[in-house]
Amino acid sequence: MKRKISAFLLILFILMISVFIMIVPSFFTKGVSRIQLQQDLPLELVLDGKHDIELVFFGYAGCVDICTPRLENLSKWYDTLSQKNKKHVGLKFLDLSAPHDTTLPDAFAKTFNPDFTGVFLDGHTLRVYTKAFSVYFSKSLIDDTQMDHTAHLYLVKRDDKGKQLRYIYTAYPYDFKQIQSDIQGLIRE
Repeated sequence: MKRKISAFLLILFILMISVFIMIVPSFFTKGVSRIQLQQDLPLELVLDGKHDIELVFFGYAGCVDICTPRLENLSKWYDTLSQKNKKHVGLKFLDLSAPHDTTLPDAFAKTFNPDFTGVFLDGHTLRVYTKAFSVYFSKSLIDDTQMDHTAHLYLVKRDDKGKQLRYIYTAYPYDFKQIQSDIQGLIRE
């Protein structure tokens, strides 16, 4: 009987600590929705197209819990951009799963918006990119067909000096007014 009570108390204690760890940080980060920086990114694939500014989102094709709602919201917002801004701004979806079908990431991104580009990353490139952007990902502990991953949105700008990571949007839903303001500021630079 004592073993059952001890095991129950141990599980209850672990659950309480887990809840505490998940809730307390939100009190200290309330109102923080973006990080501003100027980090050089000597990486291919990002800003290798016609846009000077690119939003970068890491996920995986088929992700319904994290990627789908965010990409749907990004698509709705992107469609509200003027043609002038769309000439400057693109969106890249970088796939974390290294699927066997290398066309899958682009097909997935384009289901949300035909202007979005999905990018296949092989194992080596995936490690380089996730390190440069500090992206976390792993197989889900609950469902091994899913992945847990960082769901931040990254804003990268190209200028005469090269490519720089300028903003990281950490809160969801994304503050599209702030993103729009940041883009306008970068266009004026």
